[in-house]
Amino acid sequence: MSGGQSEALRRLLNPRTVAVVGLRDGAPFVKSFSPTLKSDATIYYVNPKHPVVMGQTTVPTLSDIQGPIDAVYCVTSAATAVTVVEEAAALDVGGVVLVSSGYAEMGDVAGTALQERIAAAALASGMAVVGPNGLGYSNVPRNIGLTIAADHKRRAGGLSIVSQSGALLSGVVMAAWDRPQIGLNVVISAGNEAVTDLADYLEYLAHDPATTAIGLVIEKIRRPEAFFEAARGAIRAGKPIVALKLARNSRTQEMAASHTGALTGDAWVYDVAFRQLGIGVARDPEELIDRLAVIDQLGEEYRTSGNGLAVITSTGGYASMAMDLALDEQIAVPALEHLRGWIEDLIPGVHVPNPLDTTPMGMPHLEQILDRYTAAPDVDAVLNVHPLTDEDESPYSGAFLQAFVAAAEKTGKPFLVSNCGGALGDWARKIVDASPAAAGGHGIRATLRGLQTLGDFSRRRPMMAGPRAEAAPVARPEQPTVATPEGSMLPFAAAMELLRSQGIPVAPYHLVAPDAEVSPPDFAGPYVVKLADVGHRTEHGAVEVGVPADELRAAVTRMRSIARRDALPALVVVQPMLAVRAEAFIGIQSTELGPMVVFGLGGVMVEVINRIGGRMAPFPRSEAEDLIAEFEDARLMHGFRGQPAWELNALADLLVRVGDFAAGSSEWLGSLDINPLVVTDDGFAAVDALCLLQAPPAPAPEPSPVSESSVPERTSI
Repeated sequence: MSGGQSEALRRLLNPRTVAVVGLRDGAPFVKSFSPTLKSDATIYYVNPKHPVVMGQTTVPTLSDIQGPIDAVYCVTSAATAVTVVEEAAALDVGGVVLVSSGYAEMGDVAGTALQERIAAAALASGMAVVGPNGLGYSNVPRNIGLTIAADHKRRAGGLSIVSQSGALLSGVVMAAWDRPQIGLNVVISAGNEAVTDLADYLEYLAHDPATTAIGLVIEKIRRPEAFFEAARGAIRAGKPIVALKLARNSRTQEMAASHTGALTGDAWVYDVAFRQLGIGVARDPEELIDRLAVIDQLGEEYRTSGNGLAVITSTGGYASMAMDLALDEQIAVPALEHLRGWIEDLIPGVHVPNPLDTTPMGMPHLEQILDRYTAAPDVDAVLNVHPLTDEDESPYSGAFLQAFVAAAEKTGKPFLVSNCGGALGDWARKIVDASPAAAGGHGIRATLRGLQTLGDFSRRRPMMAGPRAEAAPVARPEQPTVATPEGSMLPFAAAMELLRSQGIPVAPYHLVAPDAEVSPPDFAGPYVVKLADVGHRTEHGAVEVGVPADELRAAVTRMRSIARRDALPALVVVQPMLAVRAEAFIGIQSTELGPMVVFGLGGVMVEVINRIGGRMAPFPRSEAEDLIAEFEDARLMHGFRGQPAWELNALADLLVRVGDFAAGSSEWLGSLDINPLVVTDDGFAAVDALCLLQAPPAPAPEPSPVSESSVPERTSI
């Protein structure tokens, strides 16, 4: 987003002057707009048919308003709204809010043409546009509501929300109201994103001083590279992001397409990309708010990595439950064995240091307990679960909470507090709100989700400070491709040499041309014999293993017979039977968010573990190490049942090289499967590679005169 476009969005979302076009007394949108009358913005009404609206004299057109207009709020029909945008483009207008439908989401030529006219006018003039086909937006601290959404209860705060679903936006607003520790800043319904999209909003919010945390409801990211760069900027600025991805299966994807005009992609790809960036992932509006609530309450100096949680309660049931839920949320609860003897002496009958049930006998020693626990090097945060409703207020309860807060402030480790269920009572919330070291959650799981997001954010944020990983472009192979049902496949030899050129080790191979004499390879048998240029050989029986040297000629003859029978390419490849200790697979997939590297354990372990991992390419070595660590619990790579461990440093280097290749070839590579990647005593080797290429780019058309209705190229906003 250029500086000029950023200023346009700032004017639109934080306006001093607002022109309302098409509103009339008694219209259904009056109630939603009415809170704006309490704001400090100057409001003009544009309506050629009604001389007075809401007690104020109207003007016929935008052009009749003297001076600049920061925000135009248009509640007319689609066709009229387009002319309003075109008129605004000729004036000093920051941006336009369009809430009407009837544009590209209709899937017809007429609606698409209207949306293209909006884009052409706005982009040519540098205006921002919220919508169309959305609910508009609200600036909660300033009481500005250029929206048709219901006037749900809102409290002012630092959380800004952008949603591609209008209804889900209402759900997020309701969830925020139910959590008294959270307040809202800007709430935006993005609609069709004809001009201004998620990447633009995210970049604006990254620089908005009133925004402290960001929630996103996403159906589709239209400009992934710009979105990811904006997300990095927000995280560098200390603003956590949590995203709720919709359309997570084929039927809801179809609904999203009909609802917003967005063709959505694989939700797993989004999850991988979000986690790689440090964006939290939520499944519903309540979880989105809960994941942002803890970090938004804590001061910068108390945002720890959350690597170790100490659970201290006065009831065994909640201590046990809190630990179970923490493990569900992948939060480490260290055993703190070095405190076992001390705690057994201090509190008779207590033998488990973490989670700790202090029992009533431990309460007189609370300050001493907190000093010991917060001083433990493997504790990053402390959680207390206690009855903390308004009915539970007492001098004892207040002193109890204050002791936790004091310990957190002394050690720099955050104190998280949860009521047994639901929100904290007002008295408890006041104590928590008064300290930057304390945060309250909406029940135990909600609090732990907030801690998990805090940990991910704190660990990922330093990674955003350095330069982004870059990859050199890789030239498209010139060899003719093989037509397969899956697409245009690079021949076996060309694929293997392509891998070798990228520093990816490949197994030896020997080619036998159709009708050529079978010459012996320069490696010993036994052999694997297969048709070279066939995508899925097992479906044709086109692979033989363990072929002895004296049977090589016969095996090649059998492969040629299969090729004639099934009309397949007759080139045969011979490879040695390697002494394989284990198998993995590495793939590259071209996704709507960019190239992705996929990794998993191969052979029979694929079905046993039923897990794959991925990273958007390119990525640094630290990401490769994190990807490998995702499989640490399977233990197969780290030495299992007497087997030697894999050379994990070499594997990390290999993954980085595959990521560089994925990024450098993204303009022409459709997908790549290295399956299997075998583990031998000599290291890793790619035994096979299925490489599918994208269709070559069409020849550039002859230049033609630009018509007045042409849409300018999308470069910013």
